[in-house]
Amino acid sequence: MLDFSLNHTNVLCTASRIAKKVRMDTASYLSQSNHPELRCLTNAGAAPAWFPETQEVWMVAMGHVSHIKLAPSTSPQRFSLPPIKLFWGSNEENQHIFYYHFLLLCGALLERRTSDLPPLTIGKWKTILGNTYWKTQWPKQDDSPTMFDPNVFWKHGGPLFFGDIWSADVTAGRHDPTHLLPCHCVIQMSTADDPDIHQEILYYLNSFHIYEEIKAMERIQLKDTFEKWWIHKECWVYHIAEMWDPVRGTSESSFFCNKKAWRIWLFSVCKVIMDWDGFDSWDWDGISNVRTLNVDSLLGLVFCRLTVHLLVFYIHSFISHLGYYLSSLLHPPILAVPSCREHGQKFGLGYTIFVMA
Repeated sequence: MLDFSLNHTNVLCTASRIAKKVRMDTASYLSQSNHPELRCLTNAGAAPAWFPETQEVWMVAMGHVSHIKLAPSTSPQRFSLPPIKLFWGSNEENQHIFYYHFLLLCGALLERRTSDLPPLTIGKWKTILGNTYWKTQWPKQDDSPTMFDPNVFWKHGGPLFFGDIWSADVTAGRHDPTHLLPCHCVIQMSTADDPDIHQEILYYLNSFHIYEEIKAMERIQLKDTFEKWWIHKECWVYHIAEMWDPVRGTSESSFFCNKKAWRIWLFSVCKVIMDWDGFDSWDWDGISNVRTLNVDSLLGLVFCRLTVHLLVFYIHSFISHLGYYLSSLLHPPILAVPSCREHGQKFGLGYTIFVMA
């Protein structure tokens, strides 16, 4: 088994020193830039202690990427799914509401991202995860608002989230958008109190964001041929986003511990990004014929170098074309499935609320 820790691999020790220098050189630029992505990056609070750790190889690759290459952006970024950082940094009560709404509407959330509904800004998602937006949808009688019930906050629909047609069905009682627990019980606010469930939710949400981000990049790279080629590329994107399932999460979940998983991942990344602008002219640090390399035949250190360089190109493509940093590679958490108090147990069949659609 290849040990890829920062303490034992010379390749990463050197790379981490370079990464540190890059971060120091760009520190002043970060603090002075008006770029909305960099402002978001520098203003973001620290992730909670329970949040899945970022893979070491991703941090090394990020250290080689220059912030100065960020494409200019004058409009706020829009998201097909709620941004992960909305789930921490708020007060405890709001966080419980955010997780509760997410668990209750997770099926609708995943269905929404496959529809033609437009992506939303961070601000809009914040009102949806909380009660703010839903309160505006409750009718008024005699100039007085109907008493808002947070247990059925979705009762009067909401076209911003559901779209006009689906919202009308919800309002008329023809469609119930809520999801049940794996034990088939109704989701309660107390279900959203468990940090293990929080970790599981955000790990999967991060995977969904990776999928959506690559899809957005493919639209830019392939332009008029996107619909034709996406049919063939989508399976590789799933491999990238779903490198590990939490049911297999263990203390040995670092990137290079599972040889089969990371070889499939690297092969999938190559298949997706080899058609992107600048791939053939990229500096691959002496590794030739990257487009046609047999990943299975690579020796350990060459594989490590190639992985870092592929990730650098991958991240660079996003910041130079779309002007934002994409979701990172995370360590998978240990499986934790939400259940009611009566059925308070861990289900061994997987986290059935989240299935890539």
